[in-house]
Amino acid sequence: MRKRILRIAMAVLMLAVMVPSALAATYEEINQDQVFLKQEQRGTCTLASTAMMLRRAALLNGDENWAQITEASCRQAFWIAGCGLPYNFSYGEMTVGHETLPGGAANEAVLIDLLEAHPEGIMLHAACVPHGILLTEYKDGQFYCADPSEYAGTGIIPIEEAWGTRVENSNAYWYVTSQVADVQEEEDLALPQVTVETSVEDLLLPLFLQDVEEETCLIGQALETAR
Repeated sequence: MRKRILRIAMAVLMLAVMVPSALAATYEEINQDQVFLKQEQRGTCTLASTAMMLRRAALLNGDENWAQITEASCRQAFWIAGCGLPYNFSYGEMTVGHETLPGGAANEAVLIDLLEAHPEGIMLHAACVPHGILLTEYKDGQFYCADPSEYAGTGIIPIEEAWGTRVENSNAYWYVTSQVADVQEEEDLALPQVTVETSVEDLLLPLFLQDVEEETCLIGQALETAR
């Protein structure tokens, strides 16, 4: 009887652990190599970078269809042929806005604050290059990005390794204006601590009592037959 209860309890716990969080993702999840894209053609760096930003935002919001956000799907949703990326637009339930930067060294403080508020990253554009990248993180005095250019490395790289775009020469950025969930901390994924002798038995006490009642009934029937 006790072994049966423990087996049921362990099954319940395993199911609870396997159920993914409805909202938010970890840094590891939004930094997977498959999240990042390379531009499909010349002149679509801002489009590819925005698609990467939206993919990370969708991941943080628990959207299982985040991988369906591509350069092609974004082109159909908001890209303006002959003009490029509009200042304000939407993709599904996500909305994006545009702002300008002060320029030069003053950009650094602005971008640090933006990344603190936007873990999904921002689409950073340097018109003088011209080139757009996804600025992803500021850590230990270093800016990191994902560059859609074929001339830059894959995944997250230091901004100094991006093609042309730098903090100081950037003039504008695009960012998600709709709500995005915070990054889920890694320690939240730890297995729950459960004392089997107490909490599990308390949880399954009704099942135990049901088994006892069934066995008592069978014993009573056997005694009645013996008479």
